Amino acid sequence: MKRRPVAVTGMGAVTPLGLGVPALWRAVMDRRSAVGPPADARIARFAPVVAEIRDFSPVDHLPKKLVRDTDRNTQLALAAAAEALADAGWTADRAAPHLRGIDGERTGIAWGTAFGGIPSYEEEAARLVKNPESRVGPRVVSKSIPNAAAAAIAMRYGIRGPAMTYTTACAASANALGEALQWLWLDVVDRVVAGGSESLFTPTALGGLRSAGALAVEGPEDPESWCRPFDVDRTGMVMGEGAAALVLEPLDRAAARGARVYAVLIGYGASNDAYHETAPHPEGEGAAAAMRRALVSADLGPGDIGYINAHATSTPAGDRAESLALRRVYGEHLDRIPVSSTKGGLGHLLGAAGAVESILCVKALETGWIPPTLHCRHPDPDAPPDLVRDGPRRQRVEVAMSNSFGFGGQNGVLIWADSRLIGG
Repeated sequence: MKRRPVAVTGMGAVTPLGLGVPALWRAVMDRRSAVGPPADARIARFAPVVAEIRDFSPVDHLPKKLVRDTDRNTQLALAAAAEALADAGWTADRAAPHLRGIDGERTGIAWGTAFGGIPSYEEEAARLVKNPESRVGPRVVSKSIPNAAAAAIAMRYGIRGPAMTYTTACAASANALGEALQWLWLDVVDRVVAGGSESLFTPTALGGLRSAGALAVEGPEDPESWCRPFDVDRTGMVMGEGAAALVLEPLDRAAARGARVYAVLIGYGASNDAYHETAPHPEGEGAAAAMRRALVSADLGPGDIGYINAHATSTPAGDRAESLALRRVYGEHLDRIPVSSTKGGLGHLLGAAGAVESILCVKALETGWIPPTLHCRHPDPDAPPDLVRDGPRRQRVEVAMSNSFGFGGQNGVLIWADSRLIGG
């Protein structure tokens, strides 16, 4: 396989910390937290705290009919994709938004989500239970199927290449980005819109996660600090929502058209724990395998990584397993590698997490600032030794690794690098 350098030329994000990548990055650098009590009292019964997007109005971004015909998950995806494509220099009209100057058949979409538009499905099911004689809405299936977001992006922009959806739980958008990298290595397409989206604030989903012991249902007096990655007193994850998209294209093509290059994606590793439906392998064996595969894919060794964005969701078992996996892969090198988890302020965005955290890795490479781990006051003894906790750290980073691990033992690991390392 010819491994052409693959550039990031556009980024977009809609997260609880703000609309757009600049707002996200400012909030992370300012150590802001979006975690707090949910606006909907029905949700509070199952999740006392969540990370909601409170300032996103879909009609400000999309035609009214498109809003009516889509779930919030798809609406967030469309907003993130629009920002990323515009950032990459591909413009479109609001009325007829097909992209100018690109070949739609040589453009792909790789998208990740854990559940898709389940809220729309659950809302319709609840209405049907209340009134069994009522008519089921004609858009319930098209709004709720997991591939709805990718299909909507394709239709909106005339993208006729492969549009694939990865539903590998919390690793979904990391897997989507990694699979997109391989498409470009194989010359399947010339560019890919890759990322993920999630909006899962429903009683059934949150109730199930709570029953599984995954959610934080208690914490410090300040609700903003309930998500505490790597902290010895962590009690569970905080559910968030959001979407992120990155435009990937071969570095030589990006340079030829004069595109801005933020970073390059140089490695990808995937694996499965083959252990349990919800719990990670206790020794982190599957996570370690994915990290090793990513290093091999990038032709790097453990000493070449300058920063690790950990998956660490603030669950006792998950954070410990990742810590052990990091020690297994990096050995003594881990003492000198800064590690942080950015979920303390964002919550866990499930299928969108890998894409959002990839953008944060890219920003770390671009700016020379490493994002902090919020609310970790007393690190677990197993936690990585160089945990960035007190605030953003000014440190030049040339290569960063992003970890994403999910239910079902799904693991996806990405390696990002400063494009100047390879002449970009």
